[in-house]
Amino acid sequence: MTKADRVLSTPPTNTSAINPVDPTRRGFIALAAGASVASVGTLAVAAAMPAAVPYSAACAVDPAFALIAAKQAADVAHGEAIDAQDEADVKHGYDSQAAWDANERCEAACHAVNRVDWQLATTPPTTLAGVAAVLRFANEIEDGGMEWPATDTVGAEGWHYQLRATMAAAVEALIKGSAGKAVQS
Repeated sequence: MTKADRVLSTPPTNTSAINPVDPTRRGFIALAAGASVASVGTLAVAAAMPAAVPYSAACAVDPAFALIAAKQAADVAHGEAIDAQDEADVKHGYDSQAAWDANERCEAACHAVNRVDWQLATTPPTTLAGVAAVLRFANEIEDGGMEWPATDTVGAEGWHYQLRATMAAAVEALIKGSAGKAVQS
């Protein structure tokens, strides 16, 4: 069996910032589960404000909320793939076919997370509630000790740059749409 000739891009394995009592990859899953609960709260708030926010009816179709849920699901799936890879390494040995197969599934899960991360950074929300939810969610991920793809890239190619540009464009579009509605009234 051949040895690996590359290093996979996975979230940091030092999860002590996530859960100082359990500094394992299971802390990652615990964070993702907690983020899922937080997301449900965000969706409930968005659904509960029809009278207060003029764009609230659109919250149900705002792509931001679906992408946040997709990101959370991808993170959970990636965490489970990491656990399965660890288990295969221990149970069958690092050079076993089972370990290599688990490693491939883990790599695929990592790529799926990165695809959703970029979709989240480049898809404009259609409501102010969606903009706020994406920005808060991005901070929650980082507060939990997790990273976004290409976080060390500075400038237009970086994830954070794309996120800020997308959120600014979304707010500008909402302002423009709001101004057009006021003129039509």
